[in-house]
This record gives sequence, structure tokens and C-alpha cells, in this order.
Amino acid sequence: MKIFIRADGGNFIGLGHIMRMLVLAEEFSKKHEVIFLCRIAKIQEKYKAGIDKIQEGGFKVLKISEDDVVNDIIKLQIQHKAKLLITDSYEVNEEYFVKLKPYFDLTCYVDDVNKGKMDVDFIINQNMYAPNMDYFNNINSKTKLFLGTTFCMLRKEFRETYNKKEIRKKVKHILLTLGGMDKDFNTVKILNQISECSQTIHVVIGKAFQESIKIELKQIAEKKHNIILHEDANMSQLMIECDIAIAACGSTLYELCAMRVPTIGIVVAENQELLADIMKGQGVIIDAINSDELENCNIKALLMEAIQNNELRMNIIEKQKVLVNVNGVSKLVREIEGLF
Repeated sequence: MKIFIRADGGNFIGLGHIMRMLVLAEEFSKKHEVIFLCRIAKIQEKYKAGIDKIQEGGFKVLKISEDDVVNDIIKLQIQHKAKLLITDSYEVNEEYFVKLKPYFDLTCYVDDVNKGKMDVDFIINQNMYAPNMDYFNNINSKTKLFLGTTFCMLRKEFRETYNKKEIRKKVKHILLTLGGMDKDFNTVKILNQISECSQTIHVVIGKAFQESIKIELKQIAEKKHNIILHEDANMSQLMIECDIAIAACGSTLYELCAMRVPTIGIVVAENQELLADIMKGQGVIIDAINSDELENCNIKALLMEAIQNNELRMNIIEKQKVLVNVNGVSKLVREIEGLF
């Protein structure tokens, strides 16, 4: 079976959509042919990081115009005759789904926010709040729903290593990771606040980080012996090593839960606010801070309190253990295959 996956990533929109679709694509590719559909823009660098990431994963990319997405997909479908179209993008609307549905045996939308009408055969929302979202006013009567962390799309590296984590009572290593891009220099802002900590601080440099951010981070690291910068990081190994994380409130939070790393969440995009609030309310993360408030927030004091409070960290780890189905993507693909 041939499958189209429609997703974008880059310096302006981050790599979250690409990363979770690569997980799904990898699982599908065990039995099926997967091709990505990605937009191109007049600004050549806009989607380059996302396309590069997909191609690094060994998948074919077909490029579509930023200005004529639907018609370009139809043209490619006439040529390639895919059975399934999976779309993971916020920049779609009701018309998009209605126009494309007749050209495929099945269509799917990967969702986070339930923002509008979706005439598709099934919806995937891996978030912990998804089962409580009222989808029934926005879907047709036959739409199948795959909701919640039962269907969590964890990368292979986490599925294979989550049980190797050693839980230490004393915090020795801290992880700082804010995703594939950081246009507002939030990594620099946080690192300047916490660099005096005695623990080793591991800082992840995202694929779409600007060169100016990399330079600033390197300048800070050169002055502090406890700071280690990671490009092309092995995230599962870093999470095995680290005892606390400061991380963006996207899909990384589910990876950190699987790897049992208590986390201070940083909301770097509007679509992360709901997950951050719910995880904070249920005690699954230490706290949630909006990136706009970083310069007025004493994140070092919050971090030091968490370092010293072993009971808090252990309570969070117990909640993390039951939240995520580490093999959720395998279950998801089996369920989708059963629809054909």
C-alpha cells in the first residue's frame, strides 16, 4: 500500500509535526511505501529543515506549492495513486478535507486542537486531553477516533531504551531542550539563569537553530565547565543520563514521561498551553512557564527547589510511568491497517 503523509517543518513553525510523522512513517514503512508531501516557498529556507529531516530518515519527499496545496496534491495523487492521505498541519481547513477526500480510499487528520470541521475517515490525537475533546460536532458520523496516550507516537529510540533508566535520588545532570527551532533565543535566556548550577547541564541545539543562537550558546559554554552542548543529539541517551529537564511543552513531554524525567515545562507556542496546564494540574510536570515570562521568572530558584525535593521528583515519576503507552505507534498502525 502507498501512503502520502502531508507535513511541514522549518525555522518558523518548528519540527514537531515532522518528528511525530517520521515515527508513524517508520512504523508504516515496515509493510508499506510512505511518501511525504511538503510545501516549498519563495523563501527557500522556510521549510528546508523539515525536508532535510525527512530525507535524513530515508523517506522520499514530493514538493507542493505553498500557494496551491490542494491542486498539487490532486496532481500527485493522479500520478502515484496512494491509498491513504495523512495530514499533520494546522494550516488546513474544511475545504481542504472536502476536496481531497474523493481522491483517496482513506483520509486522516493528525490533530491537537479540534479547531474546525474535518471530513476525514479517522483522526489521530495522541494528547492526554484528547478523549475529553468534543469532536462529534466537527466530524462525519463514520469518522474513527484514535485518541489519547494509548496511541502515543514515541520514536524508536525511546521505545527501545525507556526501561534502562536509572532513577537517582541525587540530581547530577540537567537537560535543556526547547525543540528544533528557537527564534526567540529562549535557550540562551534560560541557560544564562541556570549556568551557575553545580550540576552538569546538557543543552540541545535544534536542527533549525539560527547560527547567532549557536554562537551565544558556545560563548556561555566556554566560560562554564559544567555546560555541554549537543548538536544532532541522541535524545534517548540524554534522557537516560539526565535527572531533571527543562523542555518545551510539545511531544517532548511524552518522551520525557516515557524516560521518567521530571520536567519544568516551557510553553513556546500557543498550541502547547493546554497540555502544559493539564500536566501541571495533574502533577505530571514540575511547573509550566510561558516563554514570554522567562525574563521575569526566577527559573533557577524553581530548578533548585526541584533538585532538593526528592519526594516531589519521585511522585512525578510514578505518574509518568502510567501515562504513556510506549508502544502506542505500533498499536495505532495495526488499528489503521484494520480499516482497509
